[in-house]
Amino acid sequence: MFFKSRTNSKFCEFKITFQLCSLTQHLLHCEKEDHIQNYAKKDEHVHSFLFQLKPVTLIGVKANRIKYLLRATLCLAILFGLGGCAGFHGVMRKTGLEYDSEIQSWQRAIEGKGGNGMWLVTRGYRGGDNLVAISTCSYFSHVGILDHDRNVVIESLWSGNVETPLRDFLRISHRVVLIQPKGWTPEKGANALTKVRTQLGKKYDFQGLIGFPSSNRWYCSELAAWSWDRQSDRFGPWHVIHPRRHLKMGRTLFKSGPRNGQPDEIPSTSIPLR
Repeated sequence: MFFKSRTNSKFCEFKITFQLCSLTQHLLHCEKEDHIQNYAKKDEHVHSFLFQLKPVTLIGVKANRIKYLLRATLCLAILFGLGGCAGFHGVMRKTGLEYDSEIQSWQRAIEGKGGNGMWLVTRGYRGGDNLVAISTCSYFSHVGILDHDRNVVIESLWSGNVETPLRDFLRISHRVVLIQPKGWTPEKGANALTKVRTQLGKKYDFQGLIGFPSSNRWYCSELAAWSWDRQSDRFGPWHVIHPRRHLKMGRTLFKSGPRNGQPDEIPSTSIPLR
């Protein structure tokens, strides 16, 4: 009996197929069923060999086709899976004058409804945003803390904790949600903002993204939660604070749609981006 091996699989396949063909031709010459049965009785080993190896031969013949079929199926599954992932919404950055009025409407809403210490949950256009959104299949990737009085946002980037003008923060956002943390008051908001300002210049907490946080480094959603005394710095991947969790940690005051060039709120007058 022949066995298929990795080293001489093609040779063995050919040998098995050739023997089966010979046996089949011999059987076809038998005109009566009793002749076939007599042949089988005379050589039970050959009979066993015939019916045992026929499936193996068929499998061997189609192995390459099946392999390519499986590969194609896997590729299609990946393509359809990635295409349906929410994280891919916002990968292509939309910029230009046609989007200025939309960004202005976002800024107008935030300036009118926002307050110190509130959170801005966004889907950004930076490389880190793409990484977070796609790897977690989420519409959101980033959180910043609003300094309403100065019209700036304090955020944790890969370069560290920085202060960014609200205009620039929105220009690099595909969508934005303004969240008022639970228990917010003007006084508590001011305290949270004062607290987070003490962390400006601190480095990014890369290890925190996989559940090994540093007490002296920050990632964006960790910094935002810490500013409001929410529990952070907990070990384990299940304790990583995703930006979308902030949507449930407060009240939504404004929610834009994805950037499409259409203002989310019709302004009464046009104001320049500050």
